[in-house]
Amino acid sequence: MTESSILTILAIALLVLIILLAVIYLIPIIFIRRLHTVNNLFTLNLAVAAICCSVYWLTYFLLFIFYTDALGGNISCVVLDYFQMMCSLQVPLAIVATSIHRLCSIVYPTKPYFKKKRWGVICIGGQWIACIVLSVPQISFNNPECNFHLWRKIYTLIVLVIIPSIICLINNILIFQHVRNSTNRIQPLGNDGKENQRQQISDRDLHLLRHMIIMFCFFIGGWTPIYLYTCIVSHMSFNETIPALFVLFAEFSLLMDIVDLYLYNREWRRFCIEKVR
Repeated sequence: MTESSILTILAIALLVLIILLAVIYLIPIIFIRRLHTVNNLFTLNLAVAAICCSVYWLTYFLLFIFYTDALGGNISCVVLDYFQMMCSLQVPLAIVATSIHRLCSIVYPTKPYFKKKRWGVICIGGQWIACIVLSVPQISFNNPECNFHLWRKIYTLIVLVIIPSIICLINNILIFQHVRNSTNRIQPLGNDGKENQRQQISDRDLHLLRHMIIMFCFFIGGWTPIYLYTCIVSHMSFNETIPALFVLFAEFSLLMDIVDLYLYNREWRRFCIEKVR
């Protein structure tokens, strides 16, 4: 067995693990009423996005190994190209949607609209619509060998990595500035209760911001190499060691995002501990 084959098998195993962990995470959120919050709606969306991305790449790798002929032909290439972009784009745009929600809920804490599920549905719906629309340029009806032109590779890099990174970076900077200004704001004497409440809110916001930055860094570190590599190299094959390693990096970053969901959601962990006991 070649080194690239071993890496491909590891990639498949990692994708299966990601799907299992994401499904385990979202089941309590779907069926337990007390977990039906706006924040959990966004974390559920991240888990669903990870499942969509993992299911596509798992299907692709299985076809690549066992049914190579199915990857050729105009119809197959159209379907694969479109769903590759749409499913992969779910993850970064889910992070963007979550960062927008964090920004609005932290900067405007007195606005009840940003605490309603309707707001979450609008953000998540906009994310899915954006994925559907932004994936259309990847469709090519005269490409029987599934070749990617350079402009399509650059477009993929920009849409999947650069634009989401810029949006998340801007949102995190705005959140950090707001939390810092709120924490440093001097309260009048006699308002100790309000000051403590503001400090508690600031601590919570810093906790949310820290996890958003962690997920953002995992995304950048994991997904940038493979898409940057496709722009530099004219022809990429998963039989090669370097792209196979980059794919593993991307999958590992996705796994770390799922693990971070477990670490962040204290209410989810508390519920599971109660059930186990």
